[in-house]
Amino acid sequence: MKTTSLRGYVKVIGVNALLFAAALLLLEGVCRWVGIPYKTKGAWTPGENAIAQFDAELGWAYIPGLSKTIAASGASWDAHFDQRGIRVPSPDFTLDPARPSVLFIGCSFTMGHGLSYQDNFVGKFAAIPQNPWQAVNLGVQAYGTDQAYLALKKFLPVFNAKFVVYTFIAEHVLRVGNYDRRLLLPDADFIGTKPLFGLTEQNELRLLKKPLKYSDYHHSFLLDALTVKIGARLGAFPPFPKELTQRLMLEMNKASEARGARFLILNWRWTPDEYEDIFHGLEVEKLDTLTNAPPRWEFMRMFQDGGHPNAAAGDHAARLIFEHLRRSERW
Repeated sequence: MKTTSLRGYVKVIGVNALLFAAALLLLEGVCRWVGIPYKTKGAWTPGENAIAQFDAELGWAYIPGLSKTIAASGASWDAHFDQRGIRVPSPDFTLDPARPSVLFIGCSFTMGHGLSYQDNFVGKFAAIPQNPWQAVNLGVQAYGTDQAYLALKKFLPVFNAKFVVYTFIAEHVLRVGNYDRRLLLPDADFIGTKPLFGLTEQNELRLLKKPLKYSDYHHSFLLDALTVKIGARLGAFPPFPKELTQRLMLEMNKASEARGARFLILNWRWTPDEYEDIFHGLEVEKLDTLTNAPPRWEFMRMFQDGGHPNAAAGDHAARLIFEHLRRSERW
């Protein structure tokens, strides 16, 4: 009797488990069909998709040797990249690895999204008549602090770097805590995932996940949707890894100094109330764009998107950086 009852219980549990698994599979299929949490039909295309390709280390990087006119939001701009995938002023421009250089790293603010090379602050810095340094623009659209760190490690041995300037915006912290950008922007169609770092018990950097093409990325739409929904209610999503971002900045500083370069963070802020807690107690050299900012500085943004710096903002940032470096003991 007891054996029969036990078999009955096992059978009921097995049937319920199968029904539960079938329900999960059905919900997974519905999520993929409807587009939850990721929009599977009619997703918008980020600007970097037209000029970038998947990179197994960085997630995405610019296509070497590409020259392209990009049209977006009623405006157009030219982008040229050398054989290393670095943005340069013209197709025939060649960077000199031996020349004393300033390496600029960061995201679209550094790259100069929406602007010609000459109108971006890196190009304006390079054009200052008294400037003795070559400007190397390593900025890539949508990079976080982690990808900027990896790009710096990749290119530091290539150039005779005297200074490294990392442009920080608050959104970089969100990007550091993210592996699949669609979790942050579910209506977008991206090239692939990005690298994801974590910290060990000894507070050392550890690479947790390498970038993947979406064709190789096996994951659950249902689980991702629950992660976003439940995490948001619990205040755990999106992640905002302040300590991890700080460690990445310290590692940038360490890597720069190991190559004989001085590391500087350009904290790009439009107003005094923008986030800057990331720098409290962080022993790195910093420069704030609010320093001697011109009148109506907070409005010096591109009218097309309202977020990226325009050419006037580039004037201020270029001069601010140049004057800061010129006052250094290495001048």
